Amino acid sequence: MSTAALSELEPLAPPETHAPEIAIEEVSRDMSRAIERAEVAAWRDLYEAAPADFAARQGLSIASDGDLVWTTCTTIPFIHFNCVKNIGVDGPATEDQLDVLLAHYRNAGIRRPWFYTSPHTEPSRLRCWLEARGLQHQGGWERIYRNATPLPAEPLFPGDPLIPVDDPVVEEVTPRTASEWASFIDAKYRLPTSPWLTALVGRKGWHHYMLKRGGAVAAVRSLFIGPDGAAWSGIDAPVPGIMAPSFDLDAMLGERLVRDGIAAGAKLFVADIEAPLPDRDGPAYRNYDRLGFKLAYLRNHYAYLPAYSS
Repeated sequence: MSTAALSELEPLAPPETHAPEIAIEEVSRDMSRAIERAEVAAWRDLYEAAPADFAARQGLSIASDGDLVWTTCTTIPFIHFNCVKNIGVDGPATEDQLDVLLAHYRNAGIRRPWFYTSPHTEPSRLRCWLEARGLQHQGGWERIYRNATPLPAEPLFPGDPLIPVDDPVVEEVTPRTASEWASFIDAKYRLPTSPWLTALVGRKGWHHYMLKRGGAVAAVRSLFIGPDGAAWSGIDAPVPGIMAPSFDLDAMLGERLVRDGIAAGAKLFVADIEAPLPDRDGPAYRNYDRLGFKLAYLRNHYAYLPAYSS
């Protein structure tokens, strides 16, 4: 037997693992509900802000049954616009409830509705019900959160002192710059949502930020602070790790959001890492750890594959 053949029989070395670059905290079911409710509150308010003519033109709506909330958009196949936000979060889901939701999307002509699950979703067999109906696991996002502990006074992500002219500048969006901000988002996502986005500028609870470099918009991110002090961070572009290779600009925006959010009375911050890594290492985890966030859990996403969407 050759040496090469003998080597093939040797056990493979286990893959190298790395310590996570973010603090991980096992949260209670109540905390997971608070985390999910922060996002649901933001989307409820976001849909309430949609201009009536825009909503009618795009077939845009949000509906609820008790605490359960789901979104619909007949013209834009975007995950956020056609998803059940919180099934099994505030109470156990049922198979009848799931079937009614699937029938709603089917009747609306939505081929790929999305459902979210987490370790705290009830019942735990919900994912089995989804798979039994043809939906499949389509990745997920890391749920991260922090309290209102203040950040250090000195900047966590300072600009490059060797290139001061090109230093990124973060500014809050105003009615005067709303169109510039909205157009940047629509261009990045190839969406027609500018009329909807501009309606959010100046709206109570919303804070929108642009990071400019050399006078041009390079990145954006928003924060919604609900009446209970729970703050959700989103409407970000470009998404680092997916739409852009660099995580630095988003980190600078995140720092501004946290500082301003604390000053505005936010008590809980909720965000996502949309490009999760198995070992939970890399710049996204590292940056959010510096901002005081902890990782709560991976929120899994389920949808039909395109081949089975009918």
